[in-house]
Amino acid sequence: MLGMVLAVLAGLPTPQDTATLDAPVYANEAYGVSLPRPFSDWVFEPGVGPQTTTVIFHPRATALREQLWGALVLATFPGQVLLRQVVESRLETTWRRRLGRSYALEASDSVSVAGLPAMRTLVSGAIERVAVEVEEYTIARGGDLIVLQLRYPRGLSHDSIAAGYQRVVDGLRIRSGAPPPPPPATGDGDIPTADVVPRTGWEAVAYGARVRYDADELRADFAVRVDLANQGTAATDSVPVWVWPALTVDSVSGAVALQTAHTSPSVLWARLPDSVAPLGNASLTVFYHVTAADQQLLSPEARLSATGAVVAGDWLPRVQPVLDSASQFVQAPRPAISLDFDLPAEWRAVAPGRLTSDAPSMGRRRVTWRSDQVATSGASFVLGPYRIAARPEGDVGVSVWLAPADSPSIATIDSLAASVRTAWRLCARAFGRLPIGEIQVVETPEPGVRGYAGLLLIGHGAGAGAAADAAVDAAYLPALGDLGRELARTWWGNSVAAAGAGSAWISEALPAWMGVAIRGVIEGDSVRQRLVGAADSMWHALPRDLDVPLSRVPVSLTSRDLLRTKGVAGIEAARSAAGDARFREGLLTLAVEHRNGSVALEDVLRALGPEAAAALRSFLF
Repeated sequence: MLGMVLAVLAGLPTPQDTATLDAPVYANEAYGVSLPRPFSDWVFEPGVGPQTTTVIFHPRATALREQLWGALVLATFPGQVLLRQVVESRLETTWRRRLGRSYALEASDSVSVAGLPAMRTLVSGAIERVAVEVEEYTIARGGDLIVLQLRYPRGLSHDSIAAGYQRVVDGLRIRSGAPPPPPPATGDGDIPTADVVPRTGWEAVAYGARVRYDADELRADFAVRVDLANQGTAATDSVPVWVWPALTVDSVSGAVALQTAHTSPSVLWARLPDSVAPLGNASLTVFYHVTAADQQLLSPEARLSATGAVVAGDWLPRVQPVLDSASQFVQAPRPAISLDFDLPAEWRAVAPGRLTSDAPSMGRRRVTWRSDQVATSGASFVLGPYRIAARPEGDVGVSVWLAPADSPSIATIDSLAASVRTAWRLCARAFGRLPIGEIQVVETPEPGVRGYAGLLLIGHGAGAGAAADAAVDAAYLPALGDLGRELARTWWGNSVAAAGAGSAWISEALPAWMGVAIRGVIEGDSVRQRLVGAADSMWHALPRDLDVPLSRVPVSLTSRDLLRTKGVAGIEAARSAAGDARFREGLLTLAVEHRNGSVALEDVLRALGPEAAAALRSFLF
């Protein structure tokens, strides 16, 4: 829904088939909004679209192409409007795209308009060769979104129109909406389940987590500080916290009362000591633990043992659900993440981001990793008595973390680093360079290759098909296509997150297609065609009850076969329809414009062009 509304907001077209309103005030009774005109010679042109009501006001005798006009846009969302999410998406998907290279963000401030929380942004650039500055006030009222846009042609003195625009802002009247549903009362009352907990205005701004691992008890203890911002429309003192069922919550600091809904995942309702006003801040620290007995509930890829640990699940507490009712990713900003580890003295920790400290302390070891300029969607990490083999040469460094029993040859490590560097370079050519200077490659007992933000987990057996007497080296030389697929997750799922219908296809099929494309670049186009044909055959060989439109495939491990077969076939059909050059240009533009943000299905279709979109629709819908 957000993508649809923002797509409508992007153009702000002149309303069609409506009478010009020459009146001092425009009033919309349905929304309870009224707006004065800036000067007596200005007129309103109201209109109603499929998702929005748009009102343009401008001088009576002035054409809109001169960029001297304002607009009021009214839209309704199915749930609470999250201001920061809407504004950031609008800046990326509307203004940066509309203004191109001339785009500049001059200001972004939290303000209050008509007694409601709002954000003011000021962008500058050129539209149809006319230099312009655009001031926008984005206002939230429950599920209603109100956008007031004011345009200043750069050649016209601000003083000549600023006073009139200020009258518009000061005179905007917005009727108060219905109060949000109250949180559950403390006591023995019913608590909403995870499926019916309403979305709130809380947003996690940053995480600071400390992880202590006990190798004797096979237990990991977590203390996670969550910095919060209230992006809702009303003051509140209750925060819903989603915690996965494998994690046993011990306590919460910063809250005076708790209730728990035993769902999957569980929901804690934390009561803050004081009510937090809109745009206000708060913090909680959640203490919990997991043992080896419960690790299978955390993630199929998680493992806790006396010789190491892999935590690849979504173990951070959330203040909004990760998935919607259709098991698709929910659009949400990614906060900064800092991970501090307390480990046995001979152990190391490896995680996405940047290693900032590693030092012994009182018979144990303290290690810190922090998220860098690429926003990670999660915080997977690996623990164990690792030693490092660094290969810093080239445009990106590669660090290979080896367990004590590992004995690959120097030539094998060099070959692995070269393969990773080649795959990374090809991904950067396809999706744009990322500010990551080093890739971490970690050996784990689990088979296969798994990728995160600049982090590759390579398991024994990754080089399947190698001779038995070469098993040690083969484990460190997985297929280049597998490396490319998992490295591409640094872009799709991390640098660019997916949201809404089709998010599973975006997150899984695009990396899988990149693995095929890399094989084609290295081994020849005939290999690429053979792999695409194999994917198509595997898709058609799947049971018919598993073959559903890609826009409806849920986010789950069981959907990978369909997404890596039908998904790749669909992307290849789009590439053939658009032509290789146009397709790659659209894919690169999509990845760059949505970096550290999220992308929806309509963004993909728009970026790839009408020919590719037409070819994809039979796979998606």
